[in-house]
Amino acid sequence: MIFKSAAVASLLLLGQQTATNAFVSPSSRRQATSQLNSFAGFNYVATILSDNIPDLSPSLSSIESLLSDITTKNAVLKAVINNGIHLSTPTELKVAVDTIPSLITTTEGIFQAAAIALIATGSLFLFWLSSPDDYTQTPYQPGPNTYDPIAAEHFYSKRPFMVLKRILRLASLTAVFNTGLLFDWLILGKLLGDDEYTALRKNEPQRAKESLILCQQLGPTFIKLGQALSIRTDLLPELYALELRALQDAVPPFDSVEAREVLKRELGVNDLKTLFENLSEEPVASASIGQVYRGKLRNSQKDVAVKVQRPGILGEIALDLYVLRLLTPIQTKLQNAVNRLETTKEDIDTAVSLVDEWGRGFVAETDYRLEARNTIQFEEFMRRRNLDAVCAPAVVDDLTRDKVLVTEWVEGTRLDKDASPDVPRLCGVAINAYLTMLLDTGVLHCDP
Repeated sequence: MIFKSAAVASLLLLGQQTATNAFVSPSSRRQATSQLNSFAGFNYVATILSDNIPDLSPSLSSIESLLSDITTKNAVLKAVINNGIHLSTPTELKVAVDTIPSLITTTEGIFQAAAIALIATGSLFLFWLSSPDDYTQTPYQPGPNTYDPIAAEHFYSKRPFMVLKRILRLASLTAVFNTGLLFDWLILGKLLGDDEYTALRKNEPQRAKESLILCQQLGPTFIKLGQALSIRTDLLPELYALELRALQDAVPPFDSVEAREVLKRELGVNDLKTLFENLSEEPVASASIGQVYRGKLRNSQKDVAVKVQRPGILGEIALDLYVLRLLTPIQTKLQNAVNRLETTKEDIDTAVSLVDEWGRGFVAETDYRLEARNTIQFEEFMRRRNLDAVCAPAVVDDLTRDKVLVTEWVEGTRLDKDASPDVPRLCGVAINAYLTMLLDTGVLHCDP
């Protein structure tokens, strides 16, 4: 009876909590509705919430406030369970509330309320941990020189629960993977005297597949990190690198409904058909920062690639970079301890500097106007140096915005997937172009 009551308590408390805050995004609403509907048999509350939820980002302070009056709230639940009262209509809910005074006068009622409160607290915590965050506010703006760890420190020092939530979420997602690796290396390898680390090597193919899924679950920042590591077999075992290469062109997309809303807002139209003759229903490619749709312009009938930035991407990146800066000293000390090395201040400063340098480049990628300028400059520089075999798609200036980039559509294939006999020659052209960008022009460009 107590556990059954607790299930009802958890749902009602979550409903009361989520109904008090401000709306974040359509995907947040859909996510919460899906979570609530998973509680079988309580569709009435789920329906109310799906129609009326204004916000799905509960905070610890509001949860504590909610739990301070838990006894009174759970008296409603005891009425539902013990007295056969249903919550099918608002009238029946009122009847349940009216029975409160008669339910909190007995020892049994108080005991049940306490048990319900305990389990409901756990449910509230899990819901808070998995609920969407509001990334509309950021410590700095997109750009090549805007990344500022000091500004991030000031910004997130006022949002400790947001930081704590992200750390706990990262810990919960990586716990099983890290425990498995530690068990294979420490228990089955080091402690049992297996110098060849047989178990670690045997499980490597499966662990590599898990690492790919884990990067996708952790979000855009770690997808980008996985992309970078996928070509660094000097830092990562080859099996891991091969699996992570799937992140280069097979990142899970975000909702196309949201993408179209971003397009309308950025381009200042109510109907995309005023600008596009047609636009693909689903993205043709998806990356860590944005995804691409294929369309045709209405005025020129030109085929174009429409790149749309993920909503709240800069906020997600900024939070993850701040968390990485917090965790990097700990990771450096652990790594040195495993290798039986002393950790110096220089070691930690170097590791944090690497995070900052990587973060600076990552934040720059969220500036689509900068990407448009780089695309145009890249094309000009290649022409001046007679590298006519290398081109960049023409940018549609009139449709370039902070979160939208429109270019001409160019057909092509990846060299590593092309069976053409020209591939070796084209690889030489590509290397020449990269060396020109790195050593001569200083303008780096790579199309999605």
